[in-house]
Amino acid sequence: MALAGRGAHVVINGRSAEKAAAAIAEIEALGAKAVFAPGDVRDKADMEAAVETAVQTFGGLDIVVPNAGGSDDEARSPEVRGPFPGIDLEQVAGFVGRALLGKLRVVQAAIPALRQRGGGSVVFVTSEGGRVPTPGQTGISAFSAGLIQVSKLLSRELAPEKIRVNCVCVTLVRNSPSWEAAFEREGAVSEHHRKQYQRVIQRSPLGVAAPADIGNVVAFLASSDADYLTGAVLSPTGGLTLH
Repeated sequence: MALAGRGAHVVINGRSAEKAAAAIAEIEALGAKAVFAPGDVRDKADMEAAVETAVQTFGGLDIVVPNAGGSDDEARSPEVRGPFPGIDLEQVAGFVGRALLGKLRVVQAAIPALRQRGGGSVVFVTSEGGRVPTPGQTGISAFSAGLIQVSKLLSRELAPEKIRVNCVCVTLVRNSPSWEAAFEREGAVSEHHRKQYQRVIQRSPLGVAAPADIGNVVAFLASSDADYLTGAVLSPTGGLTLH
């Protein structure tokens, strides 16, 4: 929505055409154009097809926002999220690998199209757990910290081709799957997990972010306003964390 509000046409990738239809209707109400490209972010052919959808529909690709990646339910499971002595390290390692693949696959697929445009912008969205150690988050910490470092590596590697790469790290966001699991679905998270989120609410000086608060930061990094910014890691956490 934030990108569309700034004039971008949008390709929404996902596995549910029904969910995408609601988002597309909102985007079109703003006067922008949007299409759905089905596929799994971990699948090479699916992501190449999604990029081709952008090229064929809108004439090219300028912005890539890898926002999906990893299973929310798996990330919340006690085998992956919880005190280190009790987690299943094989399952944690699998989660980290699958989550990284889901972020990086779409970027690799998009690079040829970005090159054809003479540059572009990649904005990763990941967890603040990659910057701030949080007890019980071994999997999230390993995945997100790794992604942050890879985003910096890519910012250097792709800079000669005018492809900028930045990263946005978030904590609790209202009206998101994590919010709903913690506060609207009984038994979806552990009591320890829910109490962590309650502390986030209590300790955030500017309050808990809404999706639009994160979207606006992503849109800024994707826009020409940030043309000289690459390799940056921003944490819109409402003052909860400072770097």
